[in-house]
Amino acid sequence: MTQIDWSVLSGPRVSRRTMMQLAIASGATAFANRFGSLDASAAGGRSSQTQRSSHQEAKTGGTLRLGFGLSQIVTLDPAQVNLGIVAGELVANLFSSLVQFDTNLGLVADLAETWEVSPDGMQYTFKLRSGLTFHNGDPLTANDLLYTYQRTTNPDFASPHANKLALISEATAPDDLTFAITMSAPYAPFLATACSRGPGRALTPISKRAIDEMGDEQFGITPIGCGPFKIVPDGVDLASGFKMVAFDGWYGGRPFVDEIQVQVIPEPSSMVSALEAGDVDMLDIAPAIGIEQLRGNGDVTVVETPGTNWVGLAMNFARPPWDNVAARMAIAKSVNRDDLITKAFFGVAQPAIGAIAPAFGFAYLPPDQVENPQAYDADAAPGLVEAAGLKDAKPTLMFNQGNNRVAEVLQSQMRDVGIDMQIELLQGAAWNERWLAKDYDWIVNGSVVDADPDDGHWNFFYSTGPWNTYSYNNPEVDSLLEQTRTTAVQEDRATLFQQIQATTSQDVAYAFLYHTPDFVAFANYVKGYVTIPEMRYLETVWLDQ
Repeated sequence: MTQIDWSVLSGPRVSRRTMMQLAIASGATAFANRFGSLDASAAGGRSSQTQRSSHQEAKTGGTLRLGFGLSQIVTLDPAQVNLGIVAGELVANLFSSLVQFDTNLGLVADLAETWEVSPDGMQYTFKLRSGLTFHNGDPLTANDLLYTYQRTTNPDFASPHANKLALISEATAPDDLTFAITMSAPYAPFLATACSRGPGRALTPISKRAIDEMGDEQFGITPIGCGPFKIVPDGVDLASGFKMVAFDGWYGGRPFVDEIQVQVIPEPSSMVSALEAGDVDMLDIAPAIGIEQLRGNGDVTVVETPGTNWVGLAMNFARPPWDNVAARMAIAKSVNRDDLITKAFFGVAQPAIGAIAPAFGFAYLPPDQVENPQAYDADAAPGLVEAAGLKDAKPTLMFNQGNNRVAEVLQSQMRDVGIDMQIELLQGAAWNERWLAKDYDWIVNGSVVDADPDDGHWNFFYSTGPWNTYSYNNPEVDSLLEQTRTTAVQEDRATLFQQIQATTSQDVAYAFLYHTPDFVAFANYVKGYVTIPEMRYLETVWLDQ
């Protein structure tokens, strides 16, 4: 077994080991100076076009027009963001964090130039870079990390990420460049899930002056960050888009492009059309509906990497008959996942048997190696539905507008077994409000842009998890989840997650549906893209125009 040596998680040692493994797309000089330089195809992704030589000199200037596939952005406050793609693809450009990811989801330095972890995993000491600043010009010091910790854990603030800091018994700022944490128990994925740029938004540093001047609500719309880009307050509309401009004061050096124009495009086919027509230069996530079309376009590059995501159908336990496991299992076994993937994703997804994503190879097992109690059974499904007393059931699927084909295919499959499922389409903010208020029958939901399996398990399956809005409660699963956080042996963590997967599948916590690969697409003149699963660090991107 591989025992985690907690001291190996110290900043300098991890950085030196992973720097040589990092692969980035052509021309990203600033990033290359820190991490090394290779091409996109070597960065863990599969590109449909050949990138230019890594020796090509990057150009500065221009506007990157980014098509963002979400119906509505709810907030840009890291401590409140509950949508992974917002955290990994927008917040990650507005905010730096203590550490960041390489192309293999390994940890390297970000705001913390170095860090040390005690051999028992109970003390973390971060040494910040000198001269760090927020976008408003204020210096960023260890006291800002201390304020961020206090803000995130304040019960009145109700951050969904407070649980990631629950094992901290003490946080101090001995001096301006030192932030120290003491744990009450080891927490194996702490750096990745709580301290990282993007997913680890619990400790993404927040400017106290900005909060005092704006208040929490306005901060969520026009945040003051410390990342490579800063938001332009004028004209921000989280339902349609906003601008981010290069931040000259970023510690890593000014990004190559002058600005990023974020354009919210909720409809998948419209995203594809916008890229092919030249209305945008890049899609944050290329929709499955257009992958083959885009791959056949000689003017477009498509890069594919394994996803960190899972998606499932949640049935609200608080609304009978969905509190009955027999009813939930009847629905789960009525879902033809292969048919769903063919019709809704044109075959570019894979069936899910649980919440362990393919990108987490240490724990993930292919479907043919796992017994799946939820497996589709065309012959048995109608009888299971009838035996569970569901013939007169009329559940409403509350669906977040986007790939509506998913909802339509599920509706058709439910109709085949006698379930009269209705569809209620909502935009992002309205869907989010109803989801958090537990006001729904069924939803299609899941986790994306995860740094560790912890992200996609604790929040959804722990009895008091922030996104367990469907009232799942299994003390055995709670205990297993607690063990995944305190166990330092990677193989043991894998076994625990596999046990959780088996139990949640048998309980039908969710009717698990699918995993999608991470597809990003951009015009061939977009250079310097770094392939990090489901994250977009855009300071390296430049335009060859």
